[in-house]
Amino acid sequence: MKENNVSKKVWQVWEWLLHNLVEKYTVWDDYIYDQVLIPFDIKASIAHATMLNKIGILTLDELELLENWLNEILEKRNNWDFIIAKEQEDWHTAIEQYLIDNLGEVGKKIHTWRSRNDQSLVMMRLFMKDKLLEVIEILKKLIYLIESKVLDWKNIPMPWYTHMQKAMPTTVSTWLDSYNCALKDQLVFLNSIITLFDQNPLGSASGFGFSNFFLDRELTTEIIWFSRTQENPVYCAFSRWFFENIFLQILGNLMIIFGRFANDMMTFTMQETSFFSLSNEFTTWSSIMPQKKNYDLFEIMRWNTKLFHGYQSQVQEIIMSLWTWYHRDLQLTKGSTILASNLCVDTILLLIETIPNIVFNKERLQNAMTDDLYVTDEVYELVNQWICFRDAYKQIKQKWQNR
Repeated sequence: MKENNVSKKVWQVWEWLLHNLVEKYTVWDDYIYDQVLIPFDIKASIAHATMLNKIGILTLDELELLENWLNEILEKRNNWDFIIAKEQEDWHTAIEQYLIDNLGEVGKKIHTWRSRNDQSLVMMRLFMKDKLLEVIEILKKLIYLIESKVLDWKNIPMPWYTHMQKAMPTTVSTWLDSYNCALKDQLVFLNSIITLFDQNPLGSASGFGFSNFFLDRELTTEIIWFSRTQENPVYCAFSRWFFENIFLQILGNLMIIFGRFANDMMTFTMQETSFFSLSNEFTTWSSIMPQKKNYDLFEIMRWNTKLFHGYQSQVQEIIMSLWTWYHRDLQLTKGSTILASNLCVDTILLLIETIPNIVFNKERLQNAMTDDLYVTDEVYELVNQWICFRDAYKQIKQKWQNR
């Protein structure tokens, strides 16, 4: 058996060490995802230290020391000079150990009246709030670009399809504007969910709060720029997984829309249609067929819609069978949430670059406007002559079947 050379944990007082296989299995890649989340924990830690100063746990000098060292950690992290070790389990341990190593007794005080649970809660809450604001900002830009394209493509005829068959006439601008309308509706949900997330869980500990000591949670709420404090400590713990699931469900609606758009573009860039095209900058080429231009970005976008919902499903599956309080399984929602939200942002950014470069083929669109697209219009011409719809339908159907 290999020697267990794992260092002691912050919760450990005895000499024996956690078995290295247990550590590897339970820590997994959580410490890697925490590297992404460091800025949010630093922000919350400074707020917590400020509150500890107000209630008398820290002196003003101690607070200044902690603030300086926390900001130094953030700078080191931004320069890739602060890396969380797997032995530290997570970022919360890494920050505490670093502060203790450099500040001694002052560093030990930072964890007073908080738990790694509410640290994770507020860290993820700030991450999701920040990511939602980013999504809203870039989504507005995408909507603006689509609206510009809709105006450029106004009144250009285009066939529309049902059951993958040509059905009725529409226009290119009407088709594209449908995505504009869908994304505008999603902005309503995104703004609503920010309101939901805008509540501070810091100070709830592991879901039991601190009934034997007064914490100024309103102060940390103000410093971290939350609009309100999440009062019920059990609900704070409850919301750790609940909010992540809602977060991914809302972003998942966007990914469904993007997947639909990718499918449309794959159809409308086929040689058989060739309604649209992209410049070479946005396409790849076959390594064996010199003439073959590939729209890979839409194929990958189509798959990434499924990948996103795979991440969302992971979060939902983890939380479905848990009791209200904290469980270690919840750690595993962190990576899925980060990966899924980054995938959504990357997709929007790609579309922002792609949409302005879509070119329509007016000749191919015009040639696709065949007579069969206007058959239903013939039915309604008869309806306007006071023939009931079903009789008019049968009359025109017989006419077309006899052609």
